[in-house]
Formats: sequence, C-alpha cells, structure tokens
Amino acid sequence: MIVTRTLYFIESIVILMLSVCILTEQQQQQRSTSQLYHILTSLKPLRPQICQFKFENCIQDSSYADQLNTDCDIYSRLRDCFRSLLDESQCSSTQLKRQYKQAKKSEYEACGVTSVFVHKFRLRERTTDESRPSSLQDKGYECLCIASQNLATHKPVMKVKVVTVTLHRLFTLSDHCVQILDSDNLQLIPNMKLKNISTFGISSATDQYQGGYIDMCVSTKRNRIQIYRLDKNNMNLRYEMSVQDSFTSVAMDDRGILACTEAEYFAYSPSSGADRRSIDSFISIFRLDDPNIPTCFTNISPGQYLLNGPNVGVTTSLQGMSQRAPIMFVNTPIEFIYSHPYLIALVRESIHIYSYLDDQLKQEIPIKFCRTLTNMQQENIKTIIVTNKDNIYLLEPLSIEDQIDQLLNSYRLQEALTLAESNCTSIKQRRTNPLIMTQIPNFLPLNSPWPTIDENLITQYCQWLNAFCDYIIKRSAEFSRQPNYYPALLKAYILTKSREILNDFLELHASQIPAEYCNILLDAKCYHAAALLSSAHEKHEQTVNIWKKLVSNEYSHDETFPGVWILAKYIMEKDIDRSVAFSTAEWLLEQHEEELALKIFTSQHRTEAKTDPFCTDRVIGAIRKYSTMLTLYLEHVIFKLKIESEQIHTMLVNIYLDQVLSKSDDANEQIRSKLQTFIITSNSYRVQSVLNRVNQSSRLRREVALLHGKMNHFDQAFQILIDELQDFEYAEDYCIALSQDKSSGDRKIVAHILFKVLLNSLNKNSEKITTVILHLLNNTEIEFDFIEVLQQLPSHWPLTSLSHILLRALRTYSYVQRSSKIELALTRVQNQQLRFQFSQLKLKNTLVNEHRQCHHCCQPFHETSCVLYQDGHRAHVHCAKKYHQNH
Repeated sequence: MIVTRTLYFIESIVILMLSVCILTEQQQQQRSTSQLYHILTSLKPLRPQICQFKFENCIQDSSYADQLNTDCDIYSRLRDCFRSLLDESQCSSTQLKRQYKQAKKSEYEACGVTSVFVHKFRLRERTTDESRPSSLQDKGYECLCIASQNLATHKPVMKVKVVTVTLHRLFTLSDHCVQILDSDNLQLIPNMKLKNISTFGISSATDQYQGGYIDMCVSTKRNRIQIYRLDKNNMNLRYEMSVQDSFTSVAMDDRGILACTEAEYFAYSPSSGADRRSIDSFISIFRLDDPNIPTCFTNISPGQYLLNGPNVGVTTSLQGMSQRAPIMFVNTPIEFIYSHPYLIALVRESIHIYSYLDDQLKQEIPIKFCRTLTNMQQENIKTIIVTNKDNIYLLEPLSIEDQIDQLLNSYRLQEALTLAESNCTSIKQRRTNPLIMTQIPNFLPLNSPWPTIDENLITQYCQWLNAFCDYIIKRSAEFSRQPNYYPALLKAYILTKSREILNDFLELHASQIPAEYCNILLDAKCYHAAALLSSAHEKHEQTVNIWKKLVSNEYSHDETFPGVWILAKYIMEKDIDRSVAFSTAEWLLEQHEEELALKIFTSQHRTEAKTDPFCTDRVIGAIRKYSTMLTLYLEHVIFKLKIESEQIHTMLVNIYLDQVLSKSDDANEQIRSKLQTFIITSNSYRVQSVLNRVNQSSRLRREVALLHGKMNHFDQAFQILIDELQDFEYAEDYCIALSQDKSSGDRKIVAHILFKVLLNSLNKNSEKITTVILHLLNNTEIEFDFIEVLQQLPSHWPLTSLSHILLRALRTYSYVQRSSKIELALTRVQNQQLRFQFSQLKLKNTLVNEHRQCHHCCQPFHETSCVLYQDGHRAHVHCAKKYHQNH
C-alpha cells in the first residue's frame, strides 16, 4: 500500500540518557500491495561529541589505558588512576574504592552529562521544489529541538507518558522516581514527585478529561499499589493496596487495574465507595510457566485486555473471563500495542501486524532489534513510533477508505465488509451499500422474475443458468446478504443441478429458504428435497408424510431417497409430537418393518403414565401379535429400563415357557437357560401361577425346584435337585445364587439346609454323597457355622478326609477373632485422637493485633474475630469465605 497523506508536523518526546540517540537513514524498503503500515521516515543523524573509549572498557584492559593520552584527551588526566586500579594487590584499599567512584563520576562530567535530560523535538517535512512533485520515497523530515529539561537523576528513564488533553502533562520514571512536567515547555511541576516507584500507569478513562483531572496508578518498591488523582496544581492519594510482589507493568481504566510481574498477570476491579485504605485485593488471572516468554499486555477496550501467552494472545476481562478465541502468534512477541483494528507486535527482527478482526498476520516489516512501540494520536490518525538502538521510525497506517479500496480491488469482499462495519458509520454507508447492491454485468438482478423462454433457447438458457449459479456461489460473500439469494439459487438448482447436489445444498441452507418453496419442489418431483426443506422448518408431520408416500409408492420413485430407515432415524433424533411418532411406528409394523418399529418403541419410552402413547401397556397392545418383537420389547423393558411390573414379568415367563414347551429338549436348551435365570433373578412375576403351569409338565422338574426356592421352600427345592434329579453340581450353584445379596445369617441358613438334605441322602448313594458333602464344605463361596457342621458329621468318617474342612474352620474362626480385635483397636485409637484434638483446640490461643496481616488480602486486622488455619496463618472471616467459594 502507498501512503498519500502528507505529514505536516509531529511533536514527540525523545529521552536521551548518556548520549543523544544516534539516528541513521533508513534503507529503502520494498513495498507490496498487502502493506497496512508504511515507514514514513527515520530521523536524520544527530552526532554529538562523545568519547570513543568507555570507562568500563578502560579498567578491563590496560591497552585501552595506554591509548588515553593519544586518542582520548578527556581521559588523559585519569590514566594514573586506571593503572592503579589494575593492581590487584591494592584493590581492597578504601582509598582506591573512593578513587574508583570519583573516576566514574569524572567520566560523566568529562562527557558533558551530569544527569538525565528530556528533550522535546518537532519533526516536520522538509520542503522540496514545488516544480517537481515529490514522491513518498523522496520525502524527508528534519528534527528540531524546541525544549529540554534536566531531571537531575543518574539512571536512564524507564518510562515516559504524555497526556495532552486538558492538563498537558508529561510523566517520567527515572531512578525509581516519578516526575511530572508540563508537556508544552517541559517545566517541572512543583510538589509533584513520587519516590521508590517501580512502574506507573495513567488511566485511559474518557470521562476524567472532562473534569480536568487525571488518575494515576503506581507500584512502589515496598509492594504497594497507590492510586493518585492529579489536577493542575495538586496530587492527592485516593487509596492504596498491599500486594505480594512488586509489579513490572500496570494499566488503568474506568473498569479497574491490570498489572503483571515477570511471570503472572493480576487484575483488580474496585468496589463502589472504596476508601483510602482499600480492603479489596488483586486476583491472579493468568500465569506463565515458561521464563522465556515476556509478560506484556495492551488495552483493547474498557475492561478488556490482550495478554501475551505461550505463542498466543489471550483476550480477557478484569474478571479473568475470555469471550473470543486466542490470537495465534507466528513468533513470540516482545511487546505489542493495539491500534484499531490492528495489533502491532514487536519481535526480534521485525514488526508483525495482525488483524484483530480475523486474527490473521497481515504484514511484516523488517526492522531489527526493535526496543519500544508507542501510539501517537495525530489528526485522528494513530502514528506508531518504533525505536531500536540507532533509529526512530514513524509508521503511519493507510486510511480505512484506502484499505477497503484495496480489498475490493482484490475481490476480498467479506474482509472489506468486516473492516467497514468495525469503523465509523459514514464509511459503512459509503462503502457497504454500493457493494451489496452491486449487480452482475449483463445478468438480470436476483429479484427479477424468470423471463419467458423460447423452446429453441432452452438449452442455451440452461447453460447460462448453470454458469450463473457457479458465479454467484463463488461470490457468495457478496450476494448472500440479499434476502432472496438462496431462494433464487434453489430455483436455479432445480433446473440445472443433479438431485444429489440439490439435497446437499438444502442440508446446508434450507433454513434460509421459505417453507412455501416445498410446493415448488413437489411440483418438480424433488420429493426427498421437499422433505428436507420441511424438516428444516420443523414441519415434522409433513416431512414424515412425504417419506411415507415415497415408501408406499404414492409418489414416483426418487433415487435420492435413502430408504425407509430414514423414518426411524428421524423420529429418534427429532423432538416431534409423540402421537405422530407412535402412529409412524404402527405404520412401520404394517409395512413389515418390525426392527425399525421396535427401535422407535424402545427409544421413545419416558414414563408409565397412561396418557403417554409409549407407555408399556399401549406398546404391548400394539405388538402383541408379533411374538418375536414382543419378546425383545419385554426383555428391553425388564433388563434395561428396570420396570418392576408383575404383569410384564409374568408375561415374559409365560413366553419363555411357551417357547420351551413348543420345542424338543435338544432344541430348547438356550431358551430354558434364560427361563431358569429369569426365575432366579426376577422378584416381580406371579410365582404360584407359574408353578401351577410348570407342574403340568414332567420335563420341568428343575424349574419346579427353582420356584419352590423362590417361595423360600429351600428344603423342597434341594430335595428335588438331590433326590429326584441327582444334579449335585447345579444344587451347589443354586445355593451360591440364593446366597447373593443376603446377610451372613441367611447365607448360613441356605447352606445348612442343603447340607442336611445331603446328609439325609447318604443311605441312597453313600460314596457319591460323601464326595459331594466334602466338596460343598470346602467351597469358599458358601458360608457355614462349622461348629454345628462338625457336630452333625458322621462319627465314623476318618480325620484324613476332614483335614481340609478342619483347616478351613480354624482359619475362619481365627480370621473372625482377629478382625474383631483389630476393629475394636482402631475404634479406640480414633476416639483417642479425636479427644486429643478437641482438647488441643480448647487450649490453643492465637494473638491478633493491628500489626498482623490477613493471609489473603495482606490487610491488617481491625477486629478480634479471625480464621486460623492449621499451618498457623490468619485471615479475615470474609476473606476466608471468599477464598473457599472461589476454590
């Protein structure tokens, strides 16, 4: 970009420390069309008389001292002093230390600088020959010193701030001292000086200028923050706060204060009516773990700041809340400032300019070893002052009008609109409206009706219409704001594009097309597209009816229709009327789509209210004649929805019985296993009615035993399993199943009943029963009272066969005894600890006076009530409450 505006004059403040800055001519930079900022000039060199040899170099190498007589007249009288300082044997003397200090002072005096000066320069464009027009490359600037002031300090100026509105003040920070000068003549303002200051910030609030005062925030070396209000003659302390660490940078506006240390950012929002000694405190909002990343920030808007992070810029409020995504930096910046709508970031060897509208890098200016960036308001245009160790550069942005023109010329229309909307209303009216209303050359406007076409021109018209669609899609950023853009494009798609492309277009933009266009799609036989448009406008019943007609062939075949499964998927995903969903599921049953209907019935269940179409009673009534579907639905309701209904559970048991009785023994093993598991686990079916039905068949003796066990007739159940079926392994497994979720006493009752049934059967099959009893007593999953068991065992059994049982009994008894003792001992220890802690709390005292400080806010105590932590720290009651609420 080429800058055409002429800079007539600029006034700026330049700080000179040991010597005036050496400024060199800036080399001619290459310019590209993507530039947003242009380097107007670098200041012409100012070459004062300075010494070639520095004092620090002279005392490090004797060869420098030898050159003092010939090359440096200023230092010739100090030659003997330098040589004496090089003698290590004498360096410890007090006299030489005084000579060293005197020599250092003499160095400053010899160079003609006894303290730091502030100089005010006026920069103006050098006049050229009027007969020859001067291009920007030929323009030059000259620098005139118009005022100077001695600050009477010996350390460099670390910060300078100019306030030209109302008060015309210049603030400087040098040697930990803030001094205030008149910005017009650089005269020191009397009685306005602060010492022991590490940094300061001037409030950017706009309303304070109308009252003729300025608010200033300073961070002292004694870890305190002080807020001052300045008018023309006075400076008054408003309030102050204590902080844990001294800040390196602070900023202030009407919403509060943002500050940072070398690794952490802090924020402060003042409460209404804060007095001189405020009890509010700074909160930490962001911390950097990498010491190589510098902490810096810039103000975006009142209460909004951009913080430097690990290769990102984080926008945050004073409460630590962020409403936008971070800016991704190409390189980690050393410093940055905000000049709407751009962020100027200073990196090691260049300046990066990011757009705050889309967070993209827009321009890179190669200036090496930059040190500072400063915003300077000049005739409603913010000029950027950039300094490095040798030069001062002036960067001026192109006007918003020129930037928008360049974006329009490169067809970057959306960027131009965004830039225009972010600036003044006049630019928006002048640029945006003509842009939006632009018509395509030789094309009809978008809101024109379709013309009457001759039959001979249909092919040519369709080709033109297809090209028209492609053109306005490519420039959608320009045309999409027209209210009839998408409807017109839909009409064109119906005539020129395939059905697949039409459906893809509707899936993206159907919500921006009126629902009335559904009739146009139906007339064009684009049935699935019409359903998509109805769905976008939440006309669910109309959408379902269109798909039903496609399935039942009432509408001609639409090759884009995905299939009947789309109905079930649509009902499960959309929040449609439940009666419509239920009727659709019934319709799917009529179409022999039981699987899809089952998915709808199971996914739509919510309550058992009779008014709910998907309550189990209504669903069972609808699917009763579909046996397979009914079984799957009942299993879903019982095992997944956990509905404990006697009717539903009994119905499922009877279905299992019907399936078992209808097949042979070899073919129904899986169904019978499900029946037995359900009889054991379910507690909601009618046990007696099921038992009456099972007793009618001799094939189901095991199920009879399980039903007796369900009625707590354990002896009858085990007698059937042991005496009739001789299924010893199943009897043992059934005993374990009955013991689940029962108390220790109930588990022993069940186990002893099985044990007694086995003892009573010893006469029938002594050898087999003996083996089963021994295996049962050794099963660790079954719990016994071994004293009772040993008393009932036959006396003629040898001890060798009982060795494992006796060992288990001994271990069980020992374990119970030890567990009881350990539990009792732990209870006693816990009680003793609680008593000791209680007695300690009653005896413990703490001292609170005005010299003690709160652990959280660092403020003194003004009342005796406080919170005492276990580590000995004390805190205000309200501070402790606030801390625990936030953590």
